Amino acid sequence: MNTINSIAKFVNKYLIYLMVLLMLISYLFPQPFLWIPTRTTTLLSIIMFCMGMTLNVTAFKMVVIQPKAFLLGLLIQFTISPLVAYGLAQLFGLSSGLIIGFVLLGSVSGGTASNVMTFIGKGDVALTVSLTTVSTLMATVVTPFLVYFLAGQYTEISFFAMLLSVLQMVLLPILLGIIVHKLIANYIDAWMQAFVLVSSVSILLIVAGTVAKNGAVIVQSGIIVIFLVLLHNLIGYGAGYGISRLLGVSDQQAKSIMFQLGMKNTGLAISLANAHFATIAAAVTPAAVGMIIHQITGPILANIVAKKEGKQYESKYLFAKLYDRNRRLRKSK
Repeated sequence: MNTINSIAKFVNKYLIYLMVLLMLISYLFPQPFLWIPTRTTTLLSIIMFCMGMTLNVTAFKMVVIQPKAFLLGLLIQFTISPLVAYGLAQLFGLSSGLIIGFVLLGSVSGGTASNVMTFIGKGDVALTVSLTTVSTLMATVVTPFLVYFLAGQYTEISFFAMLLSVLQMVLLPILLGIIVHKLIANYIDAWMQAFVLVSSVSILLIVAGTVAKNGAVIVQSGIIVIFLVLLHNLIGYGAGYGISRLLGVSDQQAKSIMFQLGMKNTGLAISLANAHFATIAAAVTPAAVGMIIHQITGPILANIVAKKEGKQYESKYLFAKLYDRNRRLRKSK
């Protein structure tokens, strides 16, 4: 068990580097990884099961403790994100396949990586865990509806078929994970790192398989798709923080919503693209590019806001010390 824990810590610490390395290898030598895309749904289900294994009542506590920030976080990630994605694709005259892909990327819930970035960025971790959990559960219905509503004009989309697949990929594995968690509650702490490791490896495999299958399409899509995915990502960060602060949400909570809106569940978007739009090669491209970009911008932004908060704390602390010293000097006179 100690060996598994050590491996899990190593993988989590260097996940972004391992991801970049795998992307490079799978692009240059795709053949060994071509078995993965057909199993993306299974891998995503494993990730959702591991997520369910980590859940308890605290994952839902912000619904009651901070309903304003919680409801705002849910509302804007299922309105602003898909509408911005659709608007950018339309504005730049992208093909119908890429429009579908952008709508998929914008319509999925916030990814689990946002929890880690919120922690690094000194945001409200409890809030982002609650948002990730509930938005992932909501995505079983909301994501198929948004895709059908925004992209249904570009290809034939079966709302119920997509709903069923998201239920199978997301909701059922999470519920199963929660049930198993209850059954082995006394042993869950000892196995937690193992579940984290399985989830991380599954993410790495999805990335490698996606690049192996779609690497050429991603490269051919050109700089415009990369630019638009990055722009959608940055608008998500800016809108998440800016709107939250304008509506009276605290700085810590605004940072949580910021990462929720900016870092999407690209694994779900890729799985849906492969399951329902396999004949439209471009449909998977925005999510595949997003998986890479989100893992780069997320850590950069988290470290920037963490350092900024640290400097603000140091400034306040220094001001307090100077004020206290001057007050003592005045008293001594």
